[in-house]
Amino acid sequence: MEFVNELIDCLNNIDYDSFDEDYLNELLDRRDSAPFDTEWCRVDAEISALKNDLNYTAENEEEQEEIRQKVFLIIEQNTGGELADYVSDDFGLIYDSVVLHYKDEWLDQLIEDYKNGKIPAGE
Repeated sequence: MEFVNELIDCLNNIDYDSFDEDYLNELLDRRDSAPFDTEWCRVDAEISALKNDLNYTAENEEEQEEIRQKVFLIIEQNTGGELADYVSDDFGLIYDSVVLHYKDEWLDQLIEDYKNGKIPAGE
């Protein structure tokens, strides 16, 4: 899963020094609100509907969990737990999209934000 690992490396390019309490609260609020939350849930539901025993195995579940744990630790060390949960969920979604060959314009932008060293929170 080279693509996802390269994306994880991008988390090290984020300027966490600017993540004070006010910024983190604003970021979390934006992620919990429309349009971000609505789009995230839509993509998650579409990906979940694609999963079956033939195209998503126990090995995929283990690999996704390893990726989520790695991401969680990176973010938790830099900002704290709540954002780490959200970013870990994002990477689970990204991993699943790669495995299932799922394409979506909104998800592409989420990935692009991470590539650019940003935590996604907008449209």
